[in-house]
Amino acid sequence: MRSDKTAITRKFRFHRLGQIATKESFRNASAGILGYKSLHIKMVVKTAALATLLAVTASAWTVPSNLQTFYNNVKNGGCKSYAGGKSNLNDGQGHSGFGFCTDTANVVYLTGKNSLGDMDIDCDGASNCGGLSGDWQAGTSFDDILVSKKYGVKTLDASIHQFSVLGTCNLNLEGLISPLALVAVVCNNQLFYSVWGDTNGCDDNNFTGEASISLAQLCFPNEGLNGNKGHTAHDVLYLAFTGSDAVVGPSNANWKTKSASDFQNSLKTFGDSILTKKFGSTVPPTNPGNPGSGTCEWVGHCAGATCKTNDDCDGDLECKSGVCGGSSGGTTPPPATCSWAGHCAGASCKSHDDCSDDLTCKNGKCAT
Repeated sequence: MRSDKTAITRKFRFHRLGQIATKESFRNASAGILGYKSLHIKMVVKTAALATLLAVTASAWTVPSNLQTFYNNVKNGGCKSYAGGKSNLNDGQGHSGFGFCTDTANVVYLTGKNSLGDMDIDCDGASNCGGLSGDWQAGTSFDDILVSKKYGVKTLDASIHQFSVLGTCNLNLEGLISPLALVAVVCNNQLFYSVWGDTNGCDDNNFTGEASISLAQLCFPNEGLNGNKGHTAHDVLYLAFTGSDAVVGPSNANWKTKSASDFQNSLKTFGDSILTKKFGSTVPPTNPGNPGSGTCEWVGHCAGATCKTNDDCDGDLECKSGVCGGSSGGTTPPPATCSWAGHCAGASCKSHDDCSDDLTCKNGKCAT
């Protein structure tokens, strides 16, 4: 999280590392500085040591089928609506055309032109990635909330807490996403959970695509990622969930842990519940011998969603005590095909083009 020296509000707090052009320019400019070669050798040694130190063993979660379909669609398709109308943000590698897409109910995600995000490295917070980053701040964007809400930590630690960096100097996402909201990250054919924990800022030209070092090393354990080297391929889905119920609270994760793997594992239960509630995913169980049942096609109306009547719940789910729950029994017909999450039966629409597969727009709702 780098910071413009004149910017003190949290929306301007950010960090950007691992940019090839910037690092190469720095090295060229520094070639004649006394002690540079010696310093570089020491950094290489320290980097190797840090890679071993930060190696984590948290489980990688299986990507649910409808989330995988969504990943494939947005990676190869386009976005219809961008946060702030901004679709020309930069990835930090010299590529523009990125933005935070808002065309799907309950989520905001980073996308580019037929591509997703990259993953640069954030070392901000308590540990500074073991001291390897010269572009570092001791705090993260929402430290005031961590303290006031009694999370048990004064700041996030990039080496322990998996967090995603969303928003830029000129694009504040707090009106769309709540601070510390859950962010599902699909990377390297795996699913991990993170929180929205930091923002990018003003001297990096509205760069996008960044995560804490602990999340990056979970995603790509064999790439030797560190404070000066990020993942440059555009194949990472950052899926942030909207609504106050998506905020990872003090009791929803083990914030005080000293282990990156423990923190990831502690996010699993809350992450699965929000993914199912907000996105309609039937999350594969941790134990393959105890498979879940059924699927949910009406995003936002799945098991666990709030309701007033049975009509507010997907399929044969019933509204029980204000929450969509179990079915009334009997055989449930197979759900209609829906390959475009957020545009399934019940989603808002203006025309047939807003609805998935063979669904049509009837009275402002996608229907069969």
